[in-house]
Amino acid sequence: MKAKTISRKELYELVWAKPLTQLAKQYDLSDNGLRKICIKHEIPLPKRGHWAKMKFGKKTIKTPLPKTHKKLGDIKLCLRLEENKIDPYMSKYNALKNEIKNNPSLPLSVPPRMYKPDILIQNAKSDLETSNFNPSYQYKDIIHTTKGVLNIEVSKQMVPRALRFMNALIKLLRKRGHDIIVEEYITYAIIFEEKINIKCREKSKRVMVKKEKWTNYEYHPSGILKFKMDADYSATKEWTDNKKELLEEQLAKILTKLELTAKQLKKERIEAEEWQRKYQEEQKIKQELQDRKDKELQSLKSLFKEMKRHEMTIRLRSYIQDFKKHHESKGELTEEILKWLEWANEKIEWFDPMIEKEIPLLKGIKRNSFIESQEKHSSMFYP
Repeated sequence: MKAKTISRKELYELVWAKPLTQLAKQYDLSDNGLRKICIKHEIPLPKRGHWAKMKFGKKTIKTPLPKTHKKLGDIKLCLRLEENKIDPYMSKYNALKNEIKNNPSLPLSVPPRMYKPDILIQNAKSDLETSNFNPSYQYKDIIHTTKGVLNIEVSKQMVPRALRFMNALIKLLRKRGHDIIVEEYITYAIIFEEKINIKCREKSKRVMVKKEKWTNYEYHPSGILKFKMDADYSATKEWTDNKKELLEEQLAKILTKLELTAKQLKKERIEAEEWQRKYQEEQKIKQELQDRKDKELQSLKSLFKEMKRHEMTIRLRSYIQDFKKHHESKGELTEEILKWLEWANEKIEWFDPMIEKEIPLLKGIKRNSFIESQEKHSSMFYP
């Protein structure tokens, strides 16, 4: 293999120029292997959604390369030569499975005895040791773990084997940069930040039980161990003991399927998030446009109401003047009428949109309500 030596700064520029999955095609490493090198050399990586934003021309923030007090030398990477490149006609599954099988650092075998069992295995072992058979349970001679413990359901004779298998799987996943967590009664493999439901079971065989008046079925241990993953309705898969190989010999197949499923789930989730983001943006734009239209219409309505108030003010002033002239011509301009004229002019100034004089007794009364009441009144006579 042709080796290439680069500095920490050069690797930093590389991982911010291309996604790790693309860089891995140039070097004889997986994207997870490159990620570990970056973590070791304290090189910040783009956060989730960075490349999607770049694709759609959105603004992204590049995390500066921090100073480090570690004594770190140059980084040696092996270029992927033509003969080491993946056959383009090989399926993704076979290509990844071959990569996993040919990786000498991965523990792909299950030891006959457990060495330094994981804490999850220790808890499961203690839990199963105190588990009792349920006499009314349809599955006979089967024990299962309880809340907060690895999801295992087997016969007592199968417990040691199931624990050894799960311990090897946990170590393999963690060696690959993944993890396993337990939430309530569900066990999850955390792969590429995606959660996949997993469980270890002993396959059951159905036995007919005949009674005097009825027939029932019971399920008894078969001695066949199986492992099942369940991400969603379209991503369900199980592996069992078979004539060719035991479950313990299928760790590479299991890891391959888990990783491919997680990648697909991640892709679908990112696409769904992007669709949701675009949808929300479209809805926001539509709502903003609708708000602007509503505001414009409201302003237009206010303009018409102000115009009507202005017209009504002119008509009222004309009426007051005619009223005054009428009483003056008859010599009836009494003190009472003069007071009324003063009162009427004050109310007109209160109503006039150009003046809007404040009057304590009319405080809180909407001037435009007189327009609305007049419109309702007019509609009674002029439908």
